[in-house]
Amino acid sequence: MAELIVKYPDRAPDHFPLGRLRITIGRSARNDLCVPDPFASRVHAEVRREGDEYFLQDLGSANGTLYNGSTVQGNITLAPGGRIQIGETELIFDDGTYNSSMGATMITDNTTSLPEATIALHSSDRTTSGLLEAIEGARTKPEEVSAARKEKHSDLLALISKVGVTLLSSASLLETLEQVVSLVFESVPADRCLIMMRDEGSTELKVPVARLRDRIGEVGEIRVSRNVLEEVVMRGKSVLTSDAQHDPRFASGTMVLQGVRSVLAVPLGVESKVFGIIYVDSPIAEGRFTEDHLKVLTTLASVAAIRVQNARLMEARLQQERLERELQLASEIQQRLQPTAPPSVLGYEFQGISFPCYEIGGDYYDFIKRDDGRLVIALGDVSGKGTAAALLMSSLHAAIHAQAGSHDTLVGTISAVNRYLADNIPSNRFVTLFCAELDPESGALSFLNAGHNPPLIVHSSGTVEQLAAGGLPLGIKADAEYREGRTQLQPGDVLVIYSDGVTEAASPSGEEFGPTRLYEVVQRNVEASAAGIRDRIESALTKFAQGTRAADDITLVIVKRQAETQKLSVSAS
Repeated sequence: MAELIVKYPDRAPDHFPLGRLRITIGRSARNDLCVPDPFASRVHAEVRREGDEYFLQDLGSANGTLYNGSTVQGNITLAPGGRIQIGETELIFDDGTYNSSMGATMITDNTTSLPEATIALHSSDRTTSGLLEAIEGARTKPEEVSAARKEKHSDLLALISKVGVTLLSSASLLETLEQVVSLVFESVPADRCLIMMRDEGSTELKVPVARLRDRIGEVGEIRVSRNVLEEVVMRGKSVLTSDAQHDPRFASGTMVLQGVRSVLAVPLGVESKVFGIIYVDSPIAEGRFTEDHLKVLTTLASVAAIRVQNARLMEARLQQERLERELQLASEIQQRLQPTAPPSVLGYEFQGISFPCYEIGGDYYDFIKRDDGRLVIALGDVSGKGTAAALLMSSLHAAIHAQAGSHDTLVGTISAVNRYLADNIPSNRFVTLFCAELDPESGALSFLNAGHNPPLIVHSSGTVEQLAAGGLPLGIKADAEYREGRTQLQPGDVLVIYSDGVTEAASPSGEEFGPTRLYEVVQRNVEASAAGIRDRIESALTKFAQGTRAADDITLVIVKRQAETQKLSVSAS
């Protein structure tokens, strides 16, 4: 995987993997890569992957970004070993072929093999810990035993070895359990065998494997006495009965109804934590099982439990990795829906940024150019969070792009999007949306607010205008009516569109940032660039939150019409 080698002026370098489609870099902790450099802007630059290539883009930083000594303008293709300079911090791009000549150290292990040992097992050694203690005791305190005991110990040791070797080849949890049942039939004279287990945090026992000796196919119904389950699973004890029909513990229960005679059941668990049971019985024969069979099955269960638990953990980890891969793919798809760069329009500055509170978010922003030069600007917020909100956001993106080309007015576009969403999303979901259309020549701005936080225009004179006209959130009523508002962006004016994650950002005491603080930040910085205003808002949010985790996605779109002096200087350059 490609990575950035981050070389700090005052400490050892870090390696940052470029695992996401888009990586924002800056001084703010909200970035994917936080660079604590005083000369870095809060949101400074972005590295974006397209196919096998990586591109660098400056995000309107105050001090600029250098690549191999040259100022970054537009998109720059990164090459192996390419050097990115942000303030005093250097980042080296490595796609896996760059030789950083950092060296490596090889460590060898010369540990000698352990001496052979005789293992003494006792009937009390039912748990894995007891088994390991017996092994350790045999290693340090050999005892003289009779030939008969030596033979039994040898048999148990052979069983332990066979169980370990057999289960090594098992890949999945089900394969492991099937192998355990086969070993049970080899070790004890049982006619039926089943394994019951419960999931982590659950009390419900499930039967993943049940088999009859020398028969393949349906086992039929096997009922296990509640008394047996309580004794084995709840109390961690083994059960042995040679005649269940007359055993006072089970004489009035399930076994009598089924005609079960001999029963053997042992706990399946690691240390003192029992997560299942190995149950074997013989419906016909009496006296089928003995104390030796109990010891053998207990030993088998103790050794097998470790492999079973490892298989359970492995399957849980693989499932988690699969979910993480799917989440990463969903995140990449969502990032591709965001604009790759702000539009370039003479006399205007545009900036958009979104910080999801989870891996994927439900906020949407967009810039859509019309053929006649007008520019559609949109910011939406889907109800809910996480994967469901992200899926709905993707539908919103597709619907707006499809309808924007089919309608000349905002009312026509948004009404069509609303009908589509109302017909296709769950009744408990909706979307708030602000959509505006800018005529760059005149600065005329038509807008429609569908239940969204009212954006604000801070005029160069210092006055503030809220844009609230519109109607209901999208997706609630298919026949909802919408109205369009109109205003004007004068030279020096700033339009700020935001999601509720901005105004609802909370301090440690639970107080919300609120719209008033947002207005004040923009008013104080109305003469700054669009990127500068974005950074001032993010800085104010960070200072206010004091480390409190964001509860919602934070999305900002800044539109600034340059003052006439700015426009002239840009044209001259």
